[in-house]
Amino acid sequence: MTTTELEDPQVETYTIPNLGGILTKGDLYKKGKFDYSQWAKTAQRIRENAPNWYFALEPSPEGGYVWKAPDNTGFLMGYFQNVISGVKLPLYPYAITGVANKTILYEKISANDLQNSHRRCLCACGCYSFGDAFELWARVEVKEDDQETVDKPTKVGTAESPTKPNQKLKPVSEKAKTHPPITTEARNLVQEQLKELYSHHPEKAKELGESFKKQFKVPQVQGHITEARHGEFIALAISKIDESL
Repeated sequence: MTTTELEDPQVETYTIPNLGGILTKGDLYKKGKFDYSQWAKTAQRIRENAPNWYFALEPSPEGGYVWKAPDNTGFLMGYFQNVISGVKLPLYPYAITGVANKTILYEKISANDLQNSHRRCLCACGCYSFGDAFELWARVEVKEDDQETVDKPTKVGTAESPTKPNQKLKPVSEKAKTHPPITTEARNLVQEQLKELYSHHPEKAKELGESFKKQFKVPQVQGHITEARHGEFIALAISKIDESL
């Protein structure tokens, strides 16, 4: 037997991202006495700080993604997996709940219940797997927003139509300094959220639209999601609607 044959086989190692401590007060909104982080912001934090790790649901033995509990209610089994290495992290159980956070009988779980619990499971599993937003569960003080970008002499500009290729930025205005323009990615995200809301809850979407027009004094939502505060207003409103359904 050679020396090579006696050597231990190589063990592949990997690092699980630690997202603890990156949450800032700008990520939060208040509901009652508690602070929450909107699910879309959670997804974006994970995408930026844990690249290649994606959230998924484990199929249940009965078929589909809802698992049956001993008391005939339902729960999800969420997990994160690295799409490059294939590493799959441990499953995380999450009860499907409705009004007042009460569990729902298995036979009465709706598609909307599944949708809302999927988003909540994403947030809870992000904390379990990566420590994301652990401060909210542990009641730890959340740090202030990072102000480094204010001190940097970066060139900022705005454009009337940011969809045109190779369009030059105009000099930044006083309004843009106070209310920075929304990024294309963020605008696309809130527009998809609005589209989904109109599809499933048109009355709620109409109410949101009226609130948006009143808040920002614009004739309509379409074509007027141009600033970061517009996207934050819509994302927060949709998050509150999801929590109330």
